[in-house]
Amino acid sequence: MSQSAVRPEKLTFVDPSPVARRLLWHLFSIGSRRVEQADRHERFEKPGAHLFWVQNGEGELEYKSRRFRLYRGSEVWLLDMNTPRTYIPLPGRHLTIAGFRFGGPGLEFWHEEIRDDENAEFTLDDLRFAIRTQSELLRLVRRKPVGWEWQVHLAITHLLGKLLVSRELLTSPQAELPPPVVRVMNAVSANPARDWKAKELATFAKISYSGLRALFHSSGQGTIHQHIQRARLDQARLLLADKRLSIKDVAGQLNFSSEFYFSHFFRHHTGMTPTEFRQHLKG
Repeated sequence: MSQSAVRPEKLTFVDPSPVARRLLWHLFSIGSRRVEQADRHERFEKPGAHLFWVQNGEGELEYKSRRFRLYRGSEVWLLDMNTPRTYIPLPGRHLTIAGFRFGGPGLEFWHEEIRDDENAEFTLDDLRFAIRTQSELLRLVRRKPVGWEWQVHLAITHLLGKLLVSRELLTSPQAELPPPVVRVMNAVSANPARDWKAKELATFAKISYSGLRALFHSSGQGTIHQHIQRARLDQARLLLADKRLSIKDVAGQLNFSSEFYFSHFFRHHTGMTPTEFRQHLKG
């Protein structure tokens, strides 16, 4: 791609400290840029996630085998930088987008929960909140007052909270779940590496298997099998982050019969092999 395809405008790059990288939401870059022709990005080019909105112009976004219309309004988009994506202005026009790229522990869990593979677009009550957040983040990274990285973390968290509210993802606290469902969730959380069977968990729930299955579905938790797989996947990510463990060691701790089956499981749910995931963590 030619250098004229994308012209940076007020783009500020940030080098977070090791502590911020490990513990907090942290910035990699912030500002706006002008796209004058299709701008394609491949996997692993940049770390983190990109949260942005349209400042001027109109176009399209190709992301995870879907196309999203990009336009000015109250919409923002949140993209996983581990996924190929293309920003496309309308023919003969340009597209200016503003926002920031950030990272932090557990970012992959956010992408799963917000299901950005189905819809990477969020509608805010007031886009000015996102614009004010960007201005505050830019002030912090330029002046670096005492405790600025913690303030960056809080500002990003507040904006991400707005995204969760827009998707109504904060409306079902575990305290409101039926007791049998809570008992199953507690059992799986206490031993996520175990190769749980759905019918086995009915014993912990003190209810019939068919009754437990119905309660899981009606309480918005999906299927019992999906919950077990999510727990194993979360544990797999935590173990893979430990450089002292080989992939074979991780497979063994998760009770997979072989490294091959573990790799197939991990790639099926994440789109990455365990080795690629570790490379992504290094990035």
